[in-house]
Amino acid sequence: MSPELRRQYGTINSPWPDYAVYSFPDATRVGRAEQRPLMDAMNNIIAINWQATEPHWTPASSPFDRKFSLILVYDASGLVAFSVYRRLRIAGRPAVYRSGTEVLPIHQGRGLYGFFTTEILKSSGATDGDDGILYGWRTRNPIVWAANARICAKATPSLLGGAEDTALQAAGVEMCGLLYPGKHLEIPGMIMRGAYGHIKHHRQAYHGKAALVDAAMQLVIPDSADALFSVGLVRL
Repeated sequence: MSPELRRQYGTINSPWPDYAVYSFPDATRVGRAEQRPLMDAMNNIIAINWQATEPHWTPASSPFDRKFSLILVYDASGLVAFSVYRRLRIAGRPAVYRSGTEVLPIHQGRGLYGFFTTEILKSSGATDGDDGILYGWRTRNPIVWAANARICAKATPSLLGGAEDTALQAAGVEMCGLLYPGKHLEIPGMIMRGAYGHIKHHRQAYHGKAALVDAAMQLVIPDSADALFSVGLVRL
């Protein structure tokens, strides 16, 4: 992170003394000279966490587009975690979508994913008096799905049983159409076929709720290229 960006943005208050956290509500504010090295660092983290056959972020599909916001976490060695997200209006209410969050394995387990979630929701524009904010994510990682569903008052798909919420399904269709034009979303399962053709999730031993989510995912999306497009309602 350059001295100029440090002066311009400073840091978000970091709960960890060994991390510096930078927030870019408008991702285009990352200077052009810094974009390619940062994109390479982001792709390197993805390549460690996934079996990647090609870079996820490219100049043609860049995280430095104005539609995106970024949170970056650095330690003395460089970039260790990042989150890319979008702020939207869906079904007439504020919404956020997690476009991608990755943490290097040696830094996992320190609460970075939850920290990103808190900061993203803070930036959403929703207030305590609102009816809630729509919160979207796409994944086939059971741990990620369980972590996001846990903060929602209700969510679709209802992987672990219960009635599906038709209003959330409709919001999911609207959100998916805006984010991924032309991509088909299977209802009611909220399945996106072939979403991860270029990266493959590393399966691992899951425990607790994540194990239940994994079992449910294996039934509905056994192909590693498929993903669930999920939408929940979060009340701040």
